[in-house]
Amino acid sequence: MDDAGTPRYARIAREFTRAIADGTYPIGSRLPTEVELCAQFDISRFTAREAIRVLLSAGLVTRRPRIGTVVISKPDTARYAHDATSLPDLLQYARDTELRFVYIGKVMLGAAQAQDFGVAPGEEWTYALGVRYTTEPSRAGKAAAQSRPFCITRLFLSPELTGIGTLLRERHAAIYSLIEREYKLTIERVEQELSGTVLEADDAANLGCEASAPALRIVRRYYGRQGRLLEVADNVHPSDRFSYRMQLRR
Repeated sequence: MDDAGTPRYARIAREFTRAIADGTYPIGSRLPTEVELCAQFDISRFTAREAIRVLLSAGLVTRRPRIGTVVISKPDTARYAHDATSLPDLLQYARDTELRFVYIGKVMLGAAQAQDFGVAPGEEWTYALGVRYTTEPSRAGKAAAQSRPFCITRLFLSPELTGIGTLLRERHAAIYSLIEREYKLTIERVEQELSGTVLEADDAANLGCEASAPALRIVRRYYGRQGRLLEVADNVHPSDRFSYRMQLRR
């Protein structure tokens, strides 16, 4: 790390972000290979991979077989690209991004929502509304706090998780990881549902988008033992700021 505590891989990623922004690496060009990065910066393969991972997560580059790492977007137009194949990928997503809560409180479930959750109507769940940002700067030289938001998240947390509202304000990891650590519960299953939607006026205002713009909605339900629903995360992403990739293998 440097004097400010910034990891080496993050500083290298920042250099390439600036180089992409100023046209040194235009869209369609290839970045150096991991071996070339190691020689150029005198770093390990691990550090080189982490630097590329930051650029991938920011939606600036993609990896193509037999071609290498290719620039696909400039910083101020980039999408956040989420690769997910397992629960640890969701934990990495939490590390690469920042969820800033604008409201944490309680909500009483109505009949329709209770039926959707498979619980009794009238149960009081913890409810939180947040806006998610990338942790890397959205353009060269700007702080992470000024990066564009790319997701509205609505969290519903089981009344079994007593006091979790307070813990949410202090967490530094994925919510499911917080549940497992603080409540000694195991998340055994995650169900995920993707659907197209449009941005409602309030969500559009929080994201700085136009109302009714197309969006991707991802709802994740986290279950513990005996099929107990512990968390529901309802995420809405503007279609021009987010892409979702899943890799399937035989």
